[in-house]
Amino acid sequence: MKRWLIIDLLGALAGIAGGLGAIVFRMMIAVNRKLFFGLILGKVSLQVLNVNLGYTILPILGGLVAGPLIMKFAPETKGHGVPEVMEAVAFKGGRIRKRVVFLKILVSSVTIGSGGSAGREGPIAQIGASIGSALGDLFKLDSRDVRLLVVCGLSAGIAGTFNAPMGGMLFGLEVLYRGVGLFDAVPVALASVIGAAIVSAYYGPKPSFIAPPTLTFTNPSELIWYFVLGALMGLTAIVWVKIFYVVEDFFTNLRVNSSYKLALGGAVTGLIGMFFPEHGIMGVGYEGINMVLAGKLGLYLLVALGLLKMIATACTIGSGGSGGVFAPSLYIGTMLGGAMGLLFQMVSPSVVRSPFTYSLAGMAALFAGAAQAPLSVMIMIPEMSNDYSLLPPLMVSSVTSFIVARVFLKGSSIYTLKLERRGIRLRMGRSFILEEVKVGEIMTTNVVSVHEDATLSELELLIAKTHHHGFPVVEDGRLVGIVTFGDLIRIPAELRRGVKVGDIMHKEVVVAYPDESVQMVLDRMLERRVGRVPVVSRSDPTKLLGIMTHSDVMKAYEVAASERI
Repeated sequence: MKRWLIIDLLGALAGIAGGLGAIVFRMMIAVNRKLFFGLILGKVSLQVLNVNLGYTILPILGGLVAGPLIMKFAPETKGHGVPEVMEAVAFKGGRIRKRVVFLKILVSSVTIGSGGSAGREGPIAQIGASIGSALGDLFKLDSRDVRLLVVCGLSAGIAGTFNAPMGGMLFGLEVLYRGVGLFDAVPVALASVIGAAIVSAYYGPKPSFIAPPTLTFTNPSELIWYFVLGALMGLTAIVWVKIFYVVEDFFTNLRVNSSYKLALGGAVTGLIGMFFPEHGIMGVGYEGINMVLAGKLGLYLLVALGLLKMIATACTIGSGGSGGVFAPSLYIGTMLGGAMGLLFQMVSPSVVRSPFTYSLAGMAALFAGAAQAPLSVMIMIPEMSNDYSLLPPLMVSSVTSFIVARVFLKGSSIYTLKLERRGIRLRMGRSFILEEVKVGEIMTTNVVSVHEDATLSELELLIAKTHHHGFPVVEDGRLVGIVTFGDLIRIPAELRRGVKVGDIMHKEVVVAYPDESVQMVLDRMLERRVGRVPVVSRSDPTKLLGIMTHSDVMKAYEVAASERI
């Protein structure tokens, strides 16, 4: 009880720090926005055919400032921030370098303030998480408690930046801290409420979006169209994720100094944004969302803005910019959701009376599919718009989009795919209890092995004696293969005389390393359909250290449970 009281108090402290971090970050964005769009734009403006070419210069200049800072001092501040926090929570005991707080505020505020197409939530998530990690280190907490404080800081920052305490809490628990227990949720809830309260006290209790009272849901038969919207948004989410990483791959493979790639991405964003300077292509994009909710945009423009925002955001973040994908995803979903609402009204005018209501459902559904996080977004959108009457259609569209996207993305999300490209496999919606345990903690070190020249009769006796169904094959102290009971029974009994283990063993062995998580290796076992994997040294893959079987996986659950207790 004493431990949880301390964690709750530190969670509240993380909420205060996360809320203050959100305020400082928003102030820095405002300062940079005034610098670039107020001061610099006036000096570089050049009107050609009613288009101000000066808009293209701003994100280029921002990239020239932020790019070198990112690459020189903290490369982990590049991108949208949440994947880095997920990696720290799952594999690094929640430890995040302290310099990340200050550099993330600086480079993200420059990226967004200069017109880069990115959101605030990714940076503030990383900022808040870094604060939580610093608190854990300051009070010398163990890895599990540090991870919890990281979630507290992240949730406080999200809750504060969007004035959505419940949504911020659910975002942290659903996206970051999978497999949460009741006691774990308490400090996260405290941090979220405090973070939102601090930001609200400073800026006032204003919703992020202005949703007119005409955007309502009163006809239950209209749910069928929200179901269709959800399915279409699930497919759109897949396209959005694919475009994002295709563009990122392009910039990664581009033979240009990494410090200057952000300027190139900024050039593309500026070229797009100069045609729509008032529509939210550049920056976070809330002004464009409010225009849609007010019903000021037509069908073709809605589709165009949604697609162009995809490209602008992918170029800004994929080129190495620092900013989030949450707000751009909301923007894209709003535009395309509004377009679908207008189409639905054309098909069924007697049922669809308020087509731009589908904009709110669209923003929730697109993010639910892309991030594989339906719970947090279906609560966060009503909080952000201060309208809870839309919960039924938001639930239908978000869950449908989540299911459709999950089938095609196979459990990955716009957040986890970045980690998968580094060989780190996480799956949304799955408890990371096995990711907390290393293979070296649970592997069997007393390994029963066989030699290449052993006969199949000797292998049969060894199976009968040990009741094991597979054995590493070791020769001169080196791992050379693996043989299983299945390999044995494939050879008819009358043909086994004279056949050696070396003749039937598998030379291409699926192996594990002691510093890998049990979850990562279990995924590999399931993918390759093997029941056991030899554990070897990273420095010498032929040096056998142990073996991991399905029985050892059950041991991992016991280890994780005892650590949590």
